[in-house]
Amino acid sequence: MDSPLYTYFLAHAGRDQARAERLYDALASPELPCFLASRCLTPGTDWLRAIGQAQRRSRATVALVSDAYDAAYWLREEVLAAIEVQKRDPERPRLIPIYLDGLPANTLDIPYGLRGLHALDARRLGDDGVVAELRRLASHVVDTPPAPRPAPAPMPHRERIYHALVALLDSQLEEVMLRCGAPRAHLAPETAPRARRALDLVLWAEQGGRAHVPALVDALRRAAPGVLS
Repeated sequence: MDSPLYTYFLAHAGRDQARAERLYDALASPELPCFLASRCLTPGTDWLRAIGQAQRRSRATVALVSDAYDAAYWLREEVLAAIEVQKRDPERPRLIPIYLDGLPANTLDIPYGLRGLHALDARRLGDDGVVAELRRLASHVVDTPPAPRPAPAPMPHRERIYHALVALLDSQLEEVMLRCGAPRAHLAPETAPRARRALDLVLWAEQGGRAHVPALVDALRRAAPGVLS
């Protein structure tokens, strides 16, 4: 694996780009290299490939969380990738959420996967305080690349699982949730778009330990035979 190029990878919803750019401009320096797509990518770049590479070559991901989070597909994907690294290296700050609108008063409003992580309250700290905290935390990010990813389990990749879930009928999705024992309190309600419910289900399975993903795959195959063939 290549050595890290960046200390922080800045992840944000499209609506929060201006705030991300202000943070980048105040934080990034030769001593504290940061990646922000709108500042670092040049025209003609294969942006999807370049962003993935940049995150893998960053020591930590800084996720800007606002009420736009649920609708921000790529932000959620980047947070999921950072959580995978954080799980393998829980003693080091690999994912740092920044709540742009303040920490949620109700912990149930914290996006699943971010609970329990050290987070920054931008409303309380202000922009200067956030920058100061990120500079302080940078000293705790060990100067080594993230651990190599383990060999994937012999089962469908999460993108195949996600797309298979999205293709289900509502009744089939309910059957999958029942079969795999997914806690409804941690997932989007029935009134939410199916894409969001499917992504929450995949995230729950991946964060729940080794047994949850096989249980989800088994439930999916039982509810809709052939969907993953």
